[in-house]
Amino acid sequence: MAISFFDDKSIQPSLAEIESALGTALPLWQKLLRFIDDSYQMEPELSFGGKKYGWNLWYRKSGKSLVSLYPQAGGFVAQVVLGREQVESAMQLTLHSAVRTLLRETPQLHDGKWLFIPVAA
Repeated sequence: MAISFFDDKSIQPSLAEIESALGTALPLWQKLLRFIDDSYQMEPELSFGGKKYGWNLWYRKSGKSLVSLYPQAGGFVAQVVLGREQVESAMQLTLHSAVRTLLRETPQLHDGKWLFIPVAA
């Protein structure tokens, strides 16, 4: 089963279908998109991440990924990849205890820690 609600590669979801699936989490999704737009001026790309991941809204610039957002029924998952230095910097921030635990417990891979942060209303 894919992370995304939309897992069929042959059927690209529309933005309206994504928003409908998000349900009560839609305001959080919209707030995050506004924050990304205001802070980074990046255009998202609707991307299929494979069988394990499904369709996502992917923000990247110059080949570097900022975040991938996977819509789910009533929520979404934000995937962020952090390098060692970024993890150390993030641990100095005031974070929700669940995110702090995720930072601490996610295995370090060659390209960083792949954090999958669930968001629900």
